Amino acid sequence: MDFKQFQIDIAKCIAHIKEDLSQIRTGRATPELVEDVMVNAYETSSPLKNLASINALDAKTVIIQPWDKSILDNISKAINSANLGFSPITEGDRVLVKIPDLTEERRREYVKVMKERIEDGRVAVRQVRQKYMKEIDEAQKEGFSEDEADRLREEIEKEVKSANTTIEDIREEKEKDLLTI
Repeated sequence: MDFKQFQIDIAKCIAHIKEDLSQIRTGRATPELVEDVMVNAYETSSPLKNLASINALDAKTVIIQPWDKSILDNISKAINSANLGFSPITEGDRVLVKIPDLTEERRREYVKVMKERIEDGRVAVRQVRQKYMKEIDEAQKEGFSEDEADRLREEIEKEVKSANTTIEDIREEKEKDLLTI
C-alpha cells in the first residue's frame, strides 16, 4: 500500500470540496462566481477564466476584462444564459457584474446545498479509506506483517480524522460566510 498516494487522494477530496463550495454564492463578489461560465468564442466554448482577467472590484461587483475586446458581447450573453441571477453590464472594454443581495430564505437554501456537498466530501473520504483498508487486508493475506498492517491502519485513521477536521472547519467557515449579511 502506498501511503503517499493515500495522502494525495485525501488531499484531492478536500480540494474538490473547496472547489465545489466556492461556487455557492455568499452575497459577496468573488471571481469564482463566474470564472467557470462557458463562453462561445473563436468557434469553440471555453471557460471565462481562459478568456479574461476576473477580479472583485468591491464587495458587490465583479469586473471582467477580456484579453480580446471583440468577445465582450459573447461574455455578457454567456453570463446571462448561465442563469446565475446576475445582470452583466458592458462598460467600455470591460464587463461589470453586479451581485444582488441574498434574501434570508435564499441563504438558508444555500446552507442546505453546502451541507449536502460537505456530506458528499465526507463520503468520498470514507471511500478512499475503505479502498486503502482493503489493500492492506489483501497485502496481509499475501504475507504482509500484522504489525505493519496495524501501523498503516492507524496512520490511515489518523489521516482521515485530520481530513474530517479540515472538512468541518471548511463547513463552519462557509456557513458563517453564507449567513453573514
